[in-house]
Amino acid sequence: MNKIKLYLAVLLPVIMALQSCELESEVFNDINTSIYPTTERDARDLITGNVYTPFTTVAFDGTGENVYQGIFSGANGFHLLADMASDIGFCNWGTGTWGALEFGQVQPTTQYGSTIIYDKGYHRFFGKMLLTIDRIQGLDIDADVKARYIAEAKCGLGFLGFLFYDWYGPVVIPDLETLKAPQEAKILPRLSEDAMKTFIETNLKEAAAVLPATYAHSDPEYGRFTAGLAHMVLLKFYMQTQQWGKAITEGKELMKPEYGYQLVTDPGNATGVDPDATPTAYANIFSVANEGNSETIWAVNYNSTYKNEWFPNVLMGGCPLNNGAAGWDGYKIIPQFFATFEAGDQRRNTIISNENWPEGNLSDGVLPVKYEINTTGGNTRSALDWIVYRYADAITLLAEAIVRNGGDFSGGSPEPLDLLNQVRTRAGLTVYTAADIASKDDFIAKLLMERAHEFYFEGVRRQDLIRDGKYEETMKWKCNLGLSGSASFANPAKIYDRMPLPQSLITEGQGIIEQNPY
Repeated sequence: MNKIKLYLAVLLPVIMALQSCELESEVFNDINTSIYPTTERDARDLITGNVYTPFTTVAFDGTGENVYQGIFSGANGFHLLADMASDIGFCNWGTGTWGALEFGQVQPTTQYGSTIIYDKGYHRFFGKMLLTIDRIQGLDIDADVKARYIAEAKCGLGFLGFLFYDWYGPVVIPDLETLKAPQEAKILPRLSEDAMKTFIETNLKEAAAVLPATYAHSDPEYGRFTAGLAHMVLLKFYMQTQQWGKAITEGKELMKPEYGYQLVTDPGNATGVDPDATPTAYANIFSVANEGNSETIWAVNYNSTYKNEWFPNVLMGGCPLNNGAAGWDGYKIIPQFFATFEAGDQRRNTIISNENWPEGNLSDGVLPVKYEINTTGGNTRSALDWIVYRYADAITLLAEAIVRNGGDFSGGSPEPLDLLNQVRTRAGLTVYTAADIASKDDFIAKLLMERAHEFYFEGVRRQDLIRDGKYEETMKWKCNLGLSGSASFANPAKIYDRMPLPQSLITEGQGIIEQNPY
């Protein structure tokens, strides 16, 4: 990713000059393909600008750092929106902007939940990636290099496709014929369920067959897409579409030695938010010293130029644990969810609560810090890599898939219980034994609560609740907790798993693009 970082600031203005800002109206023949692209460097540059851009925090117009762009932005990325739309998150900045998302009642004009993803232009990158593949396929360059770049683009298509599918269901994916004839202004419908699933699965499987298993953190290519990432997204996709057998295959794939993934079990010097606490392995996952650790399947890479803005959004001003970072008192974990953590759970010390800051009197929610508080070039930005997928996610999903597929949950076949206990023991908790598991449903409930504690604000909770068929009842419960500003969202008649498409898209679709229920 180091090379990607260096290229982006220079290349984005060039790439954008070679194509229009609106994907749908790009004129293919405006690029003289006899002049550009022609070389391996040209191909790499196209991949950088048209494939990796949405997965960073770089503004699409090439003006430089913009922490409010990027799919995994610490300010408004997918992971943040997903946990806000669950029983974990709450925003202290009022319900006017955040309330509908927090309480599961997003409308087609709601910014956080519906419109922001389209406003940022992420959907345009489906076409950009497809055109990039088409252009690179015609180049006379090294066959292995060409295959790898095309595989990276296919991984980007499948990755982006899954994120959109998880949020909205099937979306509009342009075909090459339409992309090459923008003058026709053709309106395309959303893909069918089957076509969308095939699109995601096919691109990820084809990418995984070509890409290297992984990159070491010391490798200058670290941060580029890998087979490990493609298999992880496939695992997520198969879980959400309840294809348990295929999910098991993907989970076991990621356990193979060629990937080198392992849980972080060394505490190093990572103490979490309290510098006087005992170091823990969980805090060490998110420490400066352990960037690029063996548990990381894929992370958004940052450096002194491109940085995330997580800490000020979750910290409070005046907190002595801030380590010099600003605090805007925004994103929180609701008290009712924090109360579900067991005593002695070491993950609690990556959260600022009344336990480690009693003077804060945190009655409306605790502060989901997670990462070692470390700012770069000011008190609001950090160059710490943002972990998107990690091995603990893979093995707990594998355990769930085995049990949902009819596998033993009681310890007779120890794998599911062992995988769950690996995460528990790393957090300093006692293991579950077969005697602790009353039924299949009890195993699933314990596993999903463990995942909720392990992956707070990593964007998995909403998916887990939907997959378990508990999303609606959980969100109705949250609506009636009496959280600040929640009165206008109390007692909803219905809460839907999928977000509505933006009203502007439906209007432009002239009846061809159909809306989700809301």
